[in-house]
Amino acid sequence: MLETFLFTIRIMKKRPLRSLLTILQLGLGVWVVAVLLSLNFQAADMAGGGQGQLSGSLAKLTVSEVMEMEGGGSSTSNFRLEDLERLKASDYIDTAFIYELGWERSILADGLAYKVLTVARTNPEFSQAVNLEMVEGHFFTQQDAAQGNQVVLISDVVAQQLYPDQSALGKYIKLGAYQDEGPGFEVIGVYKWPGAVLGYFLMESHMIFPLGVDLYRFQGMGMDGDTRRYSEIYIVSQPDKVYDAVAEAEIILADRSMENMTVRGEYFAESNFLQQQIGQLTIFFGAFAFMAILISAIGILSIMLVSVVERTREVGLRKALGASRSVIVRQILHESFVFSLLGSLIGLIAAFFSADAVGSMLIQELVSQDVGSIGGLHPLAALLAALLAILIGQVFGLYPAVQAARLDPVRALGYE
Repeated sequence: MLETFLFTIRIMKKRPLRSLLTILQLGLGVWVVAVLLSLNFQAADMAGGGQGQLSGSLAKLTVSEVMEMEGGGSSTSNFRLEDLERLKASDYIDTAFIYELGWERSILADGLAYKVLTVARTNPEFSQAVNLEMVEGHFFTQQDAAQGNQVVLISDVVAQQLYPDQSALGKYIKLGAYQDEGPGFEVIGVYKWPGAVLGYFLMESHMIFPLGVDLYRFQGMGMDGDTRRYSEIYIVSQPDKVYDAVAEAEIILADRSMENMTVRGEYFAESNFLQQQIGQLTIFFGAFAFMAILISAIGILSIMLVSVVERTREVGLRKALGASRSVIVRQILHESFVFSLLGSLIGLIAAFFSADAVGSMLIQELVSQDVGSIGGLHPLAALLAALLAILIGQVFGLYPAVQAARLDPVRALGYE
């Protein structure tokens, strides 16, 4: 094998430009395939393993109509805070929480006014339920919620904007109707949102308050905690028991149904918009990958055919000296293998340094700006791209190899 490799290198030195173009052509095909496969595999990891157990355990309960078509139907707010305890009695449900989103809120921090696009109220179980990553500080406790403590958590994005190069812990933020009352809400923690995948099911918020905080106090919308009604309850089931958990939750909360609306469950695992979009994107760009590989294969075929023609006398001499057809075929295929190997190596090196940037750019431009880095070259993508290139090199090198093996040694040496 080493002898064949060195022999092929000598041939390449005789025709450096043609050999280099063939290798680069194959390398381009490998690069395209490796990047696209990495994009797909990394997206699958983000959607599945990236959210850990949540992908098969998280569900949302609503009181809504059965929708005959996507986007139809309606829902209502009829859940109570006490329903969380009722759900925890289920053998299938590990925890339950309410996550109530609020839109654009004005805040005052260190005497400066800001607007935060999304804020939310929830209960202490939320943090552990969604594996919320705390950058600093801690999430609020049951005691904070029970005593109505004016505390708040802010996202790392907001923390960087409000308090660059310093800790946000212990700072005070005033919100809406509370701006004239006391110092405001104390920042007790900074968190990092679990990721864009979860955001399609549970929308990201940049400030999180205890459930008892009335975000709309200035509008006179406050209601006593026992009578407040909520539109959604989220549950986290035991591993792979989410369907059983939802079925039992629908029975437990059946008394919350009203008129033509019933308690219904929606599943995080079935709302994987990101992976679906990336799958469609991969299929679309797969056509370009196929064309790149096909062109590379034609390049291998062309250079090997030309090589056989140029080396007709050499092949004839080898056959005259006793080389069998199988030996000639193996020699040509070995040369094709070297071209494929070098092309794969160049393509994978390029993919290693560019897969993250190119993949993230495609996702952000065509799917969602909320997705950050998707990760670099996926090992399985690299392996499949290299194997595909080598396989193509062998398949498209077979015809020139057979043609060389069929040469008549007498004619090849020019004696006829």
